[in-house]
Amino acid sequence: MLSRAEPIRSGRPAPRPSMLVFMLGGRSRALSIGMVAAVAEIGAVTRLPSASPCNIGVIVHRGAVLPLVDVGRGLDGKPTPAGTGAPPVCIITRSEPVIAFPVEAVLGLQALPAEAPAAGPSWDVLDALIRDLTLDLALDQDPAD
Repeated sequence: MLSRAEPIRSGRPAPRPSMLVFMLGGRSRALSIGMVAAVAEIGAVTRLPSASPCNIGVIVHRGAVLPLVDVGRGLDGKPTPAGTGAPPVCIITRSEPVIAFPVEAVLGLQALPAEAPAAGPSWDVLDALIRDLTLDLALDQDPAD
């Protein structure tokens, strides 16, 4: 164990952020672990009338009502298979506002490679898309809420 008095050895690469890798729209996708609050089973989905086709409905997770968002529509405009049925698993974000989005499967945690391989990672990172979706939701909310 390092104490504060011990110098940190130079030359060691800095730790890389971990990614949560999952299947969405039939492809491997990833989200930085710092953006993930939980992976949870989806219980009952309450459908709500909504102008946004991305809004699947709401779910209850640990006593909080969360919007269930079809992230696939943000990727290519088409609903993903996760957005058309009732998949058993969703990812809950640490964003503000918190959202949940269904995924077909969770593949696990993977480290971001220290050096980008020639072909790149085998998954798409969705951090920017999730930030954009949550910003849109925050702007759509009534300030009185």
